[in-house]
Amino acid sequence: MSKLNQNDKTLNLYPIDYPFETLCARIESQPQKLQLDPDFQRKYKWDKDGWERASRFIESCLMRIPLPACYFAEKPDGSHLVIDGVQRLSTIQMFFKDGFALEGMTAFQDIEGKKFSELSLSYRAELEATTIRCIVLRKENPENLIQEIFSRLNQGAVRLSDQEIRHAIYPGSLNKLLIELAQSPSIANFGNTPKDSREGDELVLRFFALQDDLASYKGVLSKFLDAYMRENSKISEEKLDKLRKLFNKSLEMCIQVFGKNVFIDTTKNKPKQSIVYYDLLMHGMANIPKSKIKGQEAKIRAAFVTLCEKSDFQRTLSGGIQNKSSILKRRQIWEKLIGPILR
Repeated sequence: MSKLNQNDKTLNLYPIDYPFETLCARIESQPQKLQLDPDFQRKYKWDKDGWERASRFIESCLMRIPLPACYFAEKPDGSHLVIDGVQRLSTIQMFFKDGFALEGMTAFQDIEGKKFSELSLSYRAELEATTIRCIVLRKENPENLIQEIFSRLNQGAVRLSDQEIRHAIYPGSLNKLLIELAQSPSIANFGNTPKDSREGDELVLRFFALQDDLASYKGVLSKFLDAYMRENSKISEEKLDKLRKLFNKSLEMCIQVFGKNVFIDTTKNKPKQSIVYYDLLMHGMANIPKSKIKGQEAKIRAAFVTLCEKSDFQRTLSGGIQNKSSILKRRQIWEKLIGPILR
C-alpha cells in the first residue's frame, strides 16, 4: 500500500497488475467485481469516427507499448468502480466479444479487418495475457479527494465533462433523479444541440443547487455543484419527491408562459436558449404559486421583454455571468418587474 500525505489529505491506494482476461471476468462476474458504469458504456466515445482509435489501442497492446494506468475506487462492498480507464476497458471488453473488426492497422497489417475470434490462437493468447497497471483507491479515502483525482486524471483526448465525473463519483438517489428529470424534452433539447456529456443532468442540478443554497456559493460554479451533489447524493425519498415536484412545477410554469420561446431572449437578432434565462426563470417560477400566473401569461412575457432590454440587466450579462452578485442582481430586477403583475 502507498500513502501520500499532504496537510490534512491522505490518499490510500495500492497498485495491482491485472491481465485483460481477468479484468473482463471481473466486469462480467455476478455480482459485479469491477463496474464499468452502464451509462458510460452507452456513451462510449472511441467509435465516433469509426473503429480506428479502438483498433490502434488493440494494436498498441500487441506491440507491448506501455499502457497508462487505470484507476479504480473501492466501494463499501469491496468491489471496484472505474474512475479512469473506462474507454480502454470498454474497448478490451467489446473486442473480446467481437464487438468490432480491426481497422487502420500499421504494424500488424495481417490482422486488418479481423475480429477477436478470427485472430490466431497466439494473438488471442497474447491479448488475454496483456496486463495493465490498476491503481485502487481504498474506500477510506474522502469522496471529495477521489473526485479531485478523477478531475486531474481526466486530461486525455477524450475529456469527460464535470457532470460525467459527478455521475461516476456520486451515484445515488439524487443522481437518479437528475437522469429522470433530464429526459424532459425541454431539458433534453435545450439549446437544440446534440448532448452526450450529461448536460441535461447538469441543468437540473443547477436548478436545485442555485435554488437551495445560494448563500454558500463562492463564485466557482463547478465546485458549488460538486458540493451540492456530494452532500445530497443519498437524500431520502421524501426530499426527492419534493425536489421532483418543485422542478416539474417550475418547468411547467415556464412553458405555460413562454411556450416555444422558453428561456429565449426574443429581442436578439438570432434568439436562442440561454442558461442565464433558464436559471433566472426557473428560480422565479419556483417561488410563485401556479394560480398566480393563470391569465397573466401575456403580461409576464411583456415584462420579460422589458427585462431583456434594460441596461442594468444587460450589464449583468457581461463578464462574470456566474458571479453571485450578477445572479442576485438579475433576480432582483426580474422580481421588481414581475411583482406588480402577480399581486
